[in-house]
Amino acid sequence: MAQVIAVVGATGTLGARVVEKARADGHEVREIARSTGIDIMTGQGLPAALAGADVIIDCVKPPTLEATEATQWFGRAMETLGAAAMDAGISRTVVTSIIGIDHMQDYGFYRAQLAHEQAAREHCPGPVTVRATQFHDFVGNMLQREGDQLTIMDVPSQPVDTREVARVLLRAALEERPEELVQVAGPQVENTLDQARRLLAVRGDDTAVVGVTPSASMAQGGMLPGPEVPAVGPTYAQWLAEHEPRPHG
Repeated sequence: MAQVIAVVGATGTLGARVVEKARADGHEVREIARSTGIDIMTGQGLPAALAGADVIIDCVKPPTLEATEATQWFGRAMETLGAAAMDAGISRTVVTSIIGIDHMQDYGFYRAQLAHEQAAREHCPGPVTVRATQFHDFVGNMLQREGDQLTIMDVPSQPVDTREVARVLLRAALEERPEELVQVAGPQVENTLDQARRLLAVRGDDTAVVGVTPSASMAQGGMLPGPEVPAVGPTYAQWLAEHEPRPHG
């Protein structure tokens, strides 16, 4: 049965996948993002966007990774979104989060992400949390330039394809009685430093990449899923072959 799905953060990496999958499945989608004129911080445009919607899928990211500012941003955003959702009669809010964050509170942004989950449970109707491992494009987004080299946290991870996460989010949004916490991971353990070097090699970029010491919990495998978490989708190598074709010549 077709539903009306409001996707918060609809223009981001994951949100765009959710929008694509939902529409392909025949659902009506309300794209909520500042670029579409809807602001979940101020509430501008939010009542109209949520009117008649059945569920919300929250893929939102704050404008900063700094822990205190991100925590405050998430709190205000969830309070505004939750109030508008209650007014619209929406019964479920699916919130995207990250596997292992409750065991990695020595990393600032993960403290903020856990606060995001808590704020959604406090303010939003029918909260369901979907935790995923890092996406395949995580490494490319986290590379930092320092002089003539690039740096990346040197940690084990088990990256997952955003298309698979989108499927899980939609299933959680549409099931009659979903679990309060759903988790999903990619199929293979990787190392972020190795991933970064392979990414640059595929791009034909010979810039040196150096590993940076991560938080203690990350170094101990905190980003890895437990054995109970479903492992799905293409491997990082398969994703690279699809998304980063080798340059000619």
